[in-house]
Amino acid sequence: MTQNTVCGTIKEIRDVEVEVTVNRTAACEGCRTANICHAFTRTNMDFNLPRPEMALSVGDRVVIALESSSFLKSCAYAFLIPLASLLITLAAAKAFGAEVSVQAVLAVAAFCLSLVVVRKLGTTVKRPTIIEVLREE
Repeated sequence: MTQNTVCGTIKEIRDVEVEVTVNRTAACEGCRTANICHAFTRTNMDFNLPRPEMALSVGDRVVIALESSSFLKSCAYAFLIPLASLLITLAAAKAFGAEVSVQAVLAVAAFCLSLVVVRKLGTTVKRPTIIEVLREE
């Protein structure tokens, strides 16, 4: 099982979840589009992760892991499903002779519906987990 890992800092600890802040530059390291993709977003990402059995404190540095297969599924769901629904709807509307304005409305509706589907499918993907606490000695 291959895992993608990144380090983050514990921001808040709740009963069943832990909020971890990850520096976006570290998380996106090695991605060719990192400079373009996050040009207008925050420099940090916040994750709500399942609370592990190990002892944690606010401010601890932790290693977060996500299985490669989960990462690939997430990418496929997030990018391919909306694109496919948009293109299929446009092609079907055009094949049935719908006017351009109707094609556009149907495409937007299909895109919005695909986001609901992606949200539902996202719950089936294994979430990232905290695998290690980095303590300074």
